[in-house]
Amino acid sequence: MKTIDAYCAACDQSVRLVLTDEPGQDGPSPIHDREVVCLEIGEHCSGALCPVGAVPPIVMAARLVRNGLQTKMQPIVKAHCAACDNSTDFVVVGREYWICSECGTTSKREAIQARQSGKSQGDEAR
Repeated sequence: MKTIDAYCAACDQSVRLVLTDEPGQDGPSPIHDREVVCLEIGEHCSGALCPVGAVPPIVMAARLVRNGLQTKMQPIVKAHCAACDNSTDFVVVGREYWICSECGTTSKREAIQARQSGKSQGDEAR
């Protein structure tokens, strides 16, 4: 991975970016190419698209998690992930979305909280 600085129009200053490594050429076709990941995603990212990466802020946050680059700015919540069937950390990347730090699945907050409260109520009934 390579770290660079670039100007961000959303926060009107220079931000730190990471260019991920290109996938290995062992397989028949790489799944994805090198990605731009902003390390300074935050409250100022309120537009529909990140001006640096040309993707929605939720996608940029997912790239952070998928590449193991999540920052201290993003809260972590323990919950059960239905996709990988593990109790794991979820990175809160917005008001509505959490991303599993193990498998990278993006889930709506309400769905995770509903599963958690249903599990707790089931435990109390025993």
